[in-house]
Amino acid sequence: MKKTKRAGVALVVAGLIAGAAAGAGSALAAPGERADTAGPDLLRAPAVDAPQLQNTGIWSADPIGVCMTSAYRHGEYVHQGCVYDDEGGGNQYRWPNDTLLRNYTYPEDAAYRRNAADILEVRAKPQDDATAFRVTMNTMTDPGLLGLTLALGGSDTPREAPHGANTVMPAQLFVTVHGSGGDIVDAATGRTLPDAPQVHVDVERRQVEIRVPHSAWDPADGTQRLAAAAGLWDRDADAYLVPQVTADATHPGGAVVGDPTPSAFFDAAFRFHEPFEAPYRNNDQKRAIANGDLSEFFADVDFGKLRAGTDDESAVPTSGYVTRVFASHSEKAQGRRLPSDPGGPAPGTGLQQGGIATGSGEGSGDRRPSLSFGYPCRDDCVPDLPGRMQRYTVYVPEAPAPSHGYASMVWTQGYALRPGDDVAGDRDLYRQFADRPGDPTMVIDVDFRGADNWGYGEGGAIVFEALADARRHYDLDRERTAMGGFSSGAYTANKLSLTFPDVFATAFICDGLNVAPSLPGVNGVADEVAETAGIDTVTKHEPGSKISELLPSRRNQPVMEWAGVNDDFIPYPITRERADLYRAGDYDYEFISHVGVAAEHLVMCKNGMWDLAARWMGDEPRAVDPPHVTYVRNPLMDDPEAGLVGDHAYWLSGIQSRDPHELGAIDVVTRGQGRADAPVPAAGQEVGQVEGTFSPVNPYLREFRHLDAPVDADAEDVLEIRSAGVGTVTVDPERAGVGCDARLDVRTDGPLTVMLDGCGRTESFDGSDSGGLAKPATFAPADPLAPLGNPAQGTPLPPEVGNAPQAPLQELPPLRFPPNQLGQDPAPGDGAQEPPTG
Repeated sequence: MKKTKRAGVALVVAGLIAGAAAGAGSALAAPGERADTAGPDLLRAPAVDAPQLQNTGIWSADPIGVCMTSAYRHGEYVHQGCVYDDEGGGNQYRWPNDTLLRNYTYPEDAAYRRNAADILEVRAKPQDDATAFRVTMNTMTDPGLLGLTLALGGSDTPREAPHGANTVMPAQLFVTVHGSGGDIVDAATGRTLPDAPQVHVDVERRQVEIRVPHSAWDPADGTQRLAAAAGLWDRDADAYLVPQVTADATHPGGAVVGDPTPSAFFDAAFRFHEPFEAPYRNNDQKRAIANGDLSEFFADVDFGKLRAGTDDESAVPTSGYVTRVFASHSEKAQGRRLPSDPGGPAPGTGLQQGGIATGSGEGSGDRRPSLSFGYPCRDDCVPDLPGRMQRYTVYVPEAPAPSHGYASMVWTQGYALRPGDDVAGDRDLYRQFADRPGDPTMVIDVDFRGADNWGYGEGGAIVFEALADARRHYDLDRERTAMGGFSSGAYTANKLSLTFPDVFATAFICDGLNVAPSLPGVNGVADEVAETAGIDTVTKHEPGSKISELLPSRRNQPVMEWAGVNDDFIPYPITRERADLYRAGDYDYEFISHVGVAAEHLVMCKNGMWDLAARWMGDEPRAVDPPHVTYVRNPLMDDPEAGLVGDHAYWLSGIQSRDPHELGAIDVVTRGQGRADAPVPAAGQEVGQVEGTFSPVNPYLREFRHLDAPVDADAEDVLEIRSAGVGTVTVDPERAGVGCDARLDVRTDGPLTVMLDGCGRTESFDGSDSGGLAKPATFAPADPLAPLGNPAQGTPLPPEVGNAPQAPLQELPPLRFPPNQLGQDPAPGDGAQEPPTG
């Protein structure tokens, strides 16, 4: 592939331009001297000081932020749990089975938020007369709903945990707390000791501090075994709530059918060896809880190190697969989405977290039925995973970071998928990008609040928050960030990279849909009808959601797209529309049309063919101050409360459509930089083939065009502006390379106001000719089914299909489709998955 030269204005060029323009306006700053305005402000916001991460009292160590790892910090033993791994025990569900089937389910009472027993962190710290422990939960609305058991010390054989937990683990003592009280039980005899733990609950920080007096247990300076597990408390019975077969308002569900004594625990700490390929890294926990034996989950804590204040980070991985947990700027609700939460899905919507929605939940309102995978969850909506703490997964390359840092690619998954679904052996997504010769690349695989929101609202915002967190913790080259995704996640990748094009050097779209939302198979009819005839059918589409109308924003961003000629999920005409636009325009692109097995949607982006994209990506940085900027303003995609407003790109900002309900386009060429677009070559095509893990030989048609770097041109203090539907735009003259008195050559199809930032200059223009710039169509299909409303609203139906009994199949390997690379699909507890340290 010929690499595209897309660097910003060189320092020497900027200096020459500044001199030439000195008499015409303000002096120009060299690139890099001004603050980076690319993308939403979320990229530049400081880390969030979330309550769960705060320290009070005796606690002072920083959290680790790497799931399922431990460290000694400032005299504290700190163990980092993860989030949303509180699924209890039972079967090893994988996609697509886990879109409908569940393990444990919480009581339907809203106070549980379907997440009340999710351990985020455990700490231990010796005191003069007691041992202090602190357990932080992901969710806490009422501490009386939570039951926690600490198993202190070891024993030759596992012992029965107290209070009806139906679980064994080695222990000398069991310390159980609920609300602001608790007890200490001798594990060997079951006798309650006269000493009781001191319990302090900080509901704001969701933390429970437990002090066990030395008169009951004194670890001295030795190494002691520590285990911890969380469940739900039955205040009336003063015991753990045990799951039933199905949940009701006050009882959890999900007990394996035929098990008379299901374990009461939803989550356990110290699971250091959970396989990364499990959706929430609770593969081994599900098996252990189903068997009622948590013996394998524990930590050996060296109290001598703690008393000496020895720091030890050796157990925190620095390479290989890593799952990070971080704090978002937003939390509309704790835990998981409830059917009563605002902005709920329409009847017929499939969800990662709740199964298929019936629409009878209060939050679904009067939405008419819509058969779709997920739905755009906007500013007025509570997403599937609304909590403050979120996660993403990376694979840290074994190769050291180059002097300018690792390149990176942000990856967004398809319907109901999670980062673990990409962990599939030594030719998976992570490793083939990490192993790029001479250019190791980190994939930042985002679990974007349930994956079913199509990149809207907080589900889109969290993608940028995860990228910002990764940049804070890893040596990443901010000039070489790509955006990629699969299926509906490829729609998200297109949406975000086109709305904020100056963030991303390139975009990789693996079989992406064109409108949101959609449903495989159905989209072959519904989507095409909606796009061509302008009428919604069984799927209700989001106005303004059509991706192909946004493609002009990709002028300075090379793209690779994959599609399948015989694709059964996404019919070829849907993806072909973008290929034809790329070919007819002046884009830098590669469009790969797979044929045969690799063309099937679920195989194409799981077939280990990533090297085709990894080689294409190259090493060129993003465009910073290109001489030619085109941008499509789509106000219908704005979610301002989430921080997603696409109104700027490169040196243009404040871009607004004349009609806030319609799209507009703006095209500006600066003559001030002494650079101009290189001639556009003709598109080419060739036939190739690539090796895969399921299908060894995979033919494809490659269509492509690669643009040369801008060429030298005479510098003039001129901006050439064309507008189609845009009413206002602001130009940064320094970055554009012109002065405040620059001549404005304007062609517009209506009123246009142009402001020059920092110049105190505003010019107004009128006209009826955009100079050939096409006004983007505004996708807004008519909905003849709107009068139907929500016929299920208020009916006595379960609000979601997902609270179903668990069959006794917990010893079976996970039924994952497509399967991992041959020989690298671990069964529960077999240790076949690569260890966390890589």
